[in-house]
Amino acid sequence: MVGIRYIRHKDIDVVAWDHCIAASRRPLVYAESIYLNAICEHGWDALVYGDYEAVFPLPVKRKWGLSVVYQPFFCQQLGLFAPHDFHLGYSDFIDVIPRKFIRAGLHLNPSFALPGYVRQRCNLLLDLKPNYAQIFENYNADARKNLRKCNEAGITVEECHDFELAISLYREVWGPLNPVLKDHHYRGFENACIGLEKGSKAICLRAMHDTNLLAYAIFLYSPHYAHYVCGAPTAEGRKRGVMHAIIDYVAQKHAGEHLFLDFEGSEIPEVAAFYRKFGPIEEKYGVWSRKTPGL
Repeated sequence: MVGIRYIRHKDIDVVAWDHCIAASRRPLVYAESIYLNAICEHGWDALVYGDYEAVFPLPVKRKWGLSVVYQPFFCQQLGLFAPHDFHLGYSDFIDVIPRKFIRAGLHLNPSFALPGYVRQRCNLLLDLKPNYAQIFENYNADARKNLRKCNEAGITVEECHDFELAISLYREVWGPLNPVLKDHHYRGFENACIGLEKGSKAICLRAMHDTNLLAYAIFLYSPHYAHYVCGAPTAEGRKRGVMHAIIDYVAQKHAGEHLFLDFEGSEIPEVAAFYRKFGPIEEKYGVWSRKTPGL
């Protein structure tokens, strides 16, 4: 389509890119250049409309000697980033993704209407605009019970700078369930967190009982969103239900703000059930894929 250009990474104007992301309908931190640079193991290209009026990131890598577009780990949504009055939509951009990419797959943020041929997944968002008492009222009985136990035990949640340790614990606890995640994926995410922390767009939380570590969690921040990207308890922390306290800490910290706590949904029923304890709302986002025939 006229106006949409495919641009290699070396030719992207990152200042104009980040300005476009910031001015878009949904300015997600995942699409900022600092984040993409860190988590895209082989780099990223883009589709750009006009003079960076709209952008569409294309994380790229080589697989079996062929070029593919893929959704990076620790990055729930990408897709189209454009202002509210932008006149094109997803199909216009998807049609322009070069056919040299023999396979392509991306998660599409729902700021624009999703095409009918795109599969949808469920995300879970906790609205933090009400005051804390109203937010707490929507927790279910089990969440309240676990929070009461944590409070009675004297468990505290505090902000820290332990991104490396948090990711190490996450890998220890959940890594065996995600064997596709390799050293460079964790390292890239750690670099992304360290870079974003300088701009107050990433925080690391830890739950403690006296001097005993019980859990870590990492949240990334976009305008209007606090994204719960990863978290993990120790064996003792799991027994104490300490992740309830970490989620509640964020709810208390931001209660009354124009912000959603973004659980990033989950395809794992048990994990989704944990998130639903806090009374989130559902939002659909798209999962698009394309495979060149014969490959």
